[in-house]
Amino acid sequence: MKLRTKLSVYVKLPGWFTVPTPIGEYNPDWAVVIEPRDAFGEPTGDERLYLVSETKDTAELDKLRPDEVRRIHCGRRHFEDALGVPYKVVTRAAELP
Repeated sequence: MKLRTKLSVYVKLPGWFTVPTPIGEYNPDWAVVIEPRDAFGEPTGDERLYLVSETKDTAELDKLRPDEVRRIHCGRRHFEDALGVPYKVVTRAAELP
């Protein structure tokens, strides 16, 4: 059975908002907070914060400009390989884990 979710927060972050990382400051574009719900629509108590850096309307790399593809590859290497943080290219909030 798939859990339902509720989008609690979806906000454009200001330019001064940064997150410290081992290789310098990270400035995400957006923040999304999703609250999973059980089969009865009740909150599971497991809200999740997602920081979104690149906003695109497609996840198909061959439809993006070369510099956008490089950003995705660099983001994946930075977050997964260097920091051990999951990285996923999505086009809708429903695709988040």
